[in-house]
Amino acid sequence: MKKVVAMMLVLVLLAATLVACAKPADPTQTQTEQTGDVKPGAGAKKLGIILSGTKDDYGFNLNFVQLGELVEKELGIEVVIKENVPTTSDSEGVMEELIAQGCTILFPSQFGFLEYSHNVALRHPEVAFYSLPITDYAGGNFSIIHGEVQDVWYLNGVLAAMYSTTDKIGFIGSLPIPDVIVAIDAFALGAQSIKPEIDITAVFTGSWADTGLQTTSVNQLIDSGCDVIAPFQDSIKTMMEICRSRGVHCFGCNSDAYELDPQTWLSACITDWSGYIPYLKQAIDGEYEPVNISGGMELNLIKQATFGDTVSDEIVAKLGEVREQLINKEIAVFEGPIYAQDGSVMFEDGYRPTIEEINVIDQLVQGVKGSMN
Repeated sequence: MKKVVAMMLVLVLLAATLVACAKPADPTQTQTEQTGDVKPGAGAKKLGIILSGTKDDYGFNLNFVQLGELVEKELGIEVVIKENVPTTSDSEGVMEELIAQGCTILFPSQFGFLEYSHNVALRHPEVAFYSLPITDYAGGNFSIIHGEVQDVWYLNGVLAAMYSTTDKIGFIGSLPIPDVIVAIDAFALGAQSIKPEIDITAVFTGSWADTGLQTTSVNQLIDSGCDVIAPFQDSIKTMMEICRSRGVHCFGCNSDAYELDPQTWLSACITDWSGYIPYLKQAIDGEYEPVNISGGMELNLIKQATFGDTVSDEIVAKLGEVREQLINKEIAVFEGPIYAQDGSVMFEDGYRPTIEEINVIDQLVQGVKGSMN
């Protein structure tokens, strides 16, 4: 009898063990708990970059190619770049492919990859993910390092106003979304700080890289008397070529494309990848910690690109002075009073908005011509 009871106890314990082993993961478990002691990116030999376009767009995607070049130079690891990846769930397969190839650090380049990269991150706690858009996904093996662009766009506006001889400047936006509107407003405020009555016209193409719409917009702005063009587009090559042929000057957007045409080129607002290298090195050294950072020039996350050959020493010196004032918080781009196109108050006199308030600006500032409709 004792043997029967003992056998029954063994069977009960065995069954309980099997049930425990088969128990599904707790859906409330956090990403950090799932990661456990695994250090994402430790000993990484390869870093993967996912692009929605091509490497040679001289804009948004080239920016990440330049990241890859810096990583290979500073960290000595291989960089694998995937181009023309759709911003759909299909991108998860591309990320899985990169991981299978040995990439244990991944950079999904844009907002469209955010949800899908987070899904892959949950499946691969050994891989360190770094994303730029602001999100609540930060934690575990998913880090956010966001560059705030308003200060550099303000500096570009200062440059444009000092450079223009017609006192007419054109801005070619893509979509009327906060990211683009903030850039236009900061650019306009910078220009107005030098020439309060300067004429600034903004147009929206409704597209990130439609060369036909870019061509039409650039020519219309030049025909109206603009001698400086500033784009917020993913690709600038077509606009730069038109500006060169018509004898006006052009900013870039998101990447340093000085080499495209040093005479026509003025500068651009670009990511300062040097500020990202310490975080990548930390991961490679097995000391990864998730970060959720938003900052600008003061954190070496954003900077002005190389100045064009025709930008004078006087302008460069002035830009240096204003840059220091911005970094030291002596001035703030959106410090009130700031008025909208219709004359309504955006920010009261003396008020400095938070980055959260800046990131949702949806009005063009007073003095900018053009409609968002």
